[in-house]
Amino acid sequence: MKITRRTDYAIHLIADLSDNNNKPLGLRTLAERHNVTYAFARTVQQGLLKAGIVATARGINGGIKLAKPLQEITLLEVFEAAQDPLDKAFSTKDSAWCNCEDNCVSEDIWHSTRDMLGKHLAGIQLSHIIKS
Repeated sequence: MKITRRTDYAIHLIADLSDNNNKPLGLRTLAERHNVTYAFARTVQQGLLKAGIVATARGINGGIKLAKPLQEITLLEVFEAAQDPLDKAFSTKDSAWCNCEDNCVSEDIWHSTRDMLGKHLAGIQLSHIIKS
């Protein structure tokens, strides 16, 4: 499994938002701060918005802010908002190269690995990672 740049940036973006006392920050400013393109920042923001991790505010003082406290955001939520659900990351069933029908010898190990990692990531609150 690969941790993408989107997931890493999402954590940095959330850290910046937590340092801003729940006031909205402009996405362009955040992108420049981390030397990423606005389009990339927008893609990450959209995933976090869809997951309910951030909220948007319009207007002259608009931007994005955290939708809930860091204690209520898990590393699993951020991972899945920025990348894909763990079910997709740890399964061979939908892979074009897998020619197994219903009896795949390796699927059980990937299923148990997914469950173990999911429980671990779900147990890590961002408040344990980000000190604000």
